[in-house]
Amino acid sequence: MSAIAEKNNTRILEEQQSEVRKLVLDGLKQAKEGKTKDFNAVCDRLEKKYINAAL
Repeated sequence: MSAIAEKNNTRILEEQQSEVRKLVLDGLKQAKEGKTKDFNAVCDRLEKKYINAAL
């Protein structure tokens, strides 16, 4: 049973990492398109949001 739980946790972690990567890439795309006025402000906001997020 423990091996199943570990595999499930690994899968969930990988999905979360994939989602974060997608969000970062989307943010970079918006910055390149000039849709953000201050990229540092965007990064600060994301950091505040996710700094204490449960993994």
